[in-house]
Amino acid sequence: MTAMPLEQLVEALRGGVISLLSDGGAAQWRVTGAELLDHPEAVATTAPGHLLLGVGLDIADRDALGAALRTAADQSCALAVKCPTPPPPEVSAQVATARVPVLAVDPRVPWTRVQRLVTTILAARAAVAEPSGGTTGGDLFSLANAVAGIVGGAVAIMDTQQVVVAYSNLPDQPIDETRRRGILGRRVPEDAIADHLDREVWVSDTVVRRHRPGDLPRTAVVVRAGEDVLGSLWVAFPDEAASADCGPTLQEAARVAALHMLALRRQVDAEQESRDRALRHALEGRSGQGDPPGGVRLPAVLVGLTEAVQKGGDEESWEAGTAARRRAALLRALDLAVLDGRSLGYEPAAALLGDRVYVLLPAAGSGSVSTGVLLDHLLDRARHSLHRSFTAVDSPTVETTSALLAARRDIDAALDHLRERRAGPGAYHAGDLRPELVLRRLVGALREDAELRTGIAERLRAHDAEHATDYCATLLTYLRHFGDVAAASGELHIHQNTLRLRLRRAEELFDVALADPTRRLLLTLELTALSGLSEPSTRG
Repeated sequence: MTAMPLEQLVEALRGGVISLLSDGGAAQWRVTGAELLDHPEAVATTAPGHLLLGVGLDIADRDALGAALRTAADQSCALAVKCPTPPPPEVSAQVATARVPVLAVDPRVPWTRVQRLVTTILAARAAVAEPSGGTTGGDLFSLANAVAGIVGGAVAIMDTQQVVVAYSNLPDQPIDETRRRGILGRRVPEDAIADHLDREVWVSDTVVRRHRPGDLPRTAVVVRAGEDVLGSLWVAFPDEAASADCGPTLQEAARVAALHMLALRRQVDAEQESRDRALRHALEGRSGQGDPPGGVRLPAVLVGLTEAVQKGGDEESWEAGTAARRRAALLRALDLAVLDGRSLGYEPAAALLGDRVYVLLPAAGSGSVSTGVLLDHLLDRARHSLHRSFTAVDSPTVETTSALLAARRDIDAALDHLRERRAGPGAYHAGDLRPELVLRRLVGALREDAELRTGIAERLRAHDAEHATDYCATLLTYLRHFGDVAAASGELHIHQNTLRLRLRRAEELFDVALADPTRRLLLTLELTALSGLSEPSTRG
């Protein structure tokens, strides 16, 4: 397990995120991970050296703070609390006598972000064990500081999903609002993404100079491993003159950063594969079989996607002979879903089962946009990048594995319903389709269990087949229009008197009781189950 000196961790998280309140009387404390201090049972099994995050801890409550300090001391862990800078005198006095280090976290920074910052820094440190080629540069934060010290600017290193994976934190560095928001959010700010994704930066073999109005001038260089683009390294300078003659240094720094980012990518890919496997097992009802600890991350929203049926096309011919191309498109849609989810702040899990892609978007640590916005963005990307249209359905938030299985069942039913109705591609919500899904389940139960049927629909169908009549379609259309003779006869293309005659004959021949609400409801369900999805006939 990677251990990092506490002083280095604090240095890496400077810039308004974390500061040291008390060193606990020892300068060589080392941190191996982060753990939430909101679950006593979990803390009791925490290994020494973790940073305990005091979620919900009120530092003004002297007893609560004392209990948290004792817990940290019992587990040989450091403690982080939300605390303004400078801290209140009574808090300073209380933590000064603590036997463990105490860190102050900016109250504006969410605990989830603090946990992610700590784990990212530790992962970066773990990923940069001495490369075999002899080129070293410490971890990415150390590399950023080294480059900043050489060129006299403020360094930030981003991956291809616009995540700030490391940044320099030397004293008296130049800083502007874009850099400040990027560090606090660990992401390229929304208004700077267009500049960050400028094609000139990503295709250039040399450094590129950029200067957005209102920002400090910047120099950028792409980070590559062969032809594979891994990210970019940016330096903000106090003025244009300071950025001169730094090209060779930044290009060498980009080569060193590539070694570390490759290691980080391998770790991210392994974690992604682990999440995907756990989701696949959960959706197949076999959770726990070789899954990583914790399994799927819940609560979360489940999304199901399938390729949309082209309107006016024949579904059988659409499916025949195109299986390989369709599967390739689904696999590419799966990759897009994962990449878009990551780029917008989620840690998605994804699985391809049959002809459907399922994506799980955890609620904890969710991105800056809603799942609905993410889904619209994904469908738009698929339409332009894959030249394919998809239908997507998302579930309400699910809390348990059993609820996840139920969500998959509802999503599958919704996708079936939309395909059968030839609905257009786009994003739909299972909650909005709930009435249709309930009806499908009721009709499905009637089809499968004869004891749930009165048998009248079968008698009507048999009579229609034998005598070339059309009582089934007539009655179902009439019932679907709630007894509106004009609307029903218009859909059937028959005269209103003809419709009335058929209804009277049905009542005489088959004991149909259209005035009885219960029997009318049962007849509607049975006729719907019997008719399947066939359109009503127009025979006279």
